[in-house]
Amino acid sequence: MNNFKDSYIHLLDNRKLSFKSYGDKNENKVIFFHGFGSSASAIHPDTTLLDRNNIHLIAVNRPGYGDTTLNGIYTMEDIADDVNELLENKGIQKVSVIGYSAGGLFSQVFADKYSEKVISLNLVSSAIPLNSKETKKILPSNWKMISYMNQYIPFMSKSFFRKLSRELTNNLEATVQKSINQMVEADKRIVDDTNIKLVITKGAIEAYHNNGYAVYYDALALCKKITLNKLSSNIKVNIWQGGKDNVWTPSTSKYLREKYTNSTMSFLDDEGHLLYLSQWEEILKKSLC
Repeated sequence: MNNFKDSYIHLLDNRKLSFKSYGDKNENKVIFFHGFGSSASAIHPDTTLLDRNNIHLIAVNRPGYGDTTLNGIYTMEDIADDVNELLENKGIQKVSVIGYSAGGLFSQVFADKYSEKVISLNLVSSAIPLNSKETKKILPSNWKMISYMNQYIPFMSKSFFRKLSRELTNNLEATVQKSINQMVEADKRIVDDTNIKLVITKGAIEAYHNNGYAVYYDALALCKKITLNKLSSNIKVNIWQGGKDNVWTPSTSKYLREKYTNSTMSFLDDEGHLLYLSQWEEILKKSLC
């Protein structure tokens, strides 16, 4: 359990890009884009699932998350370039892509920009564009607030995330428990597993350890306008959605289903936002098909 290796590379501009990996010698290459306010550490800790499916998994930290260099404002296209540079560094030519929550939007941008390297795009409880006329009416309320704050009153957004950072630093257990208390029952059941709670907690620590600035700049990137082209029909798109998810709701996955017309949809009535953990092996398997 949890035999992931913490690694990093220096990018061409000398920034540090950190990531967790497992199964270097396994044949199937999978990239994981983590969620908002989390990190590459918040992945399922059971590495036997990866060996069972012959998977070499790489989970990449965005700027300020984990040990990746915090360097101010960036775009989702910049992150796509960083991940591509990592793949080139590792000599990886083809990869399956899994994007969870906000990471789902980053993964869509990567698949759009580097489609020739993508075998499948797997969107799990995925974000949709925040700054788009198409999505304005279906954005969940929390994300509408984040979008508004970052576009019009960014200093309040920065202050909000800095406050969360202090709360985690000063009273970790109580802050994590407060977050768990706000979860839907389906997600609380998942976090009841001690090993799962540990990786989620570590993900939060690694997200907010830079006074909340990593999350702030992540939010700014998410709120920028993007243009996504129609993916090649050679790229398989799999969408996963929990019926109880109140972070990225079923209406957002419906939008994705309509956008990616050749996609498959796995709709799980009794799952919440954390279904990527309860359904991890099934998601992995489908990403390889």
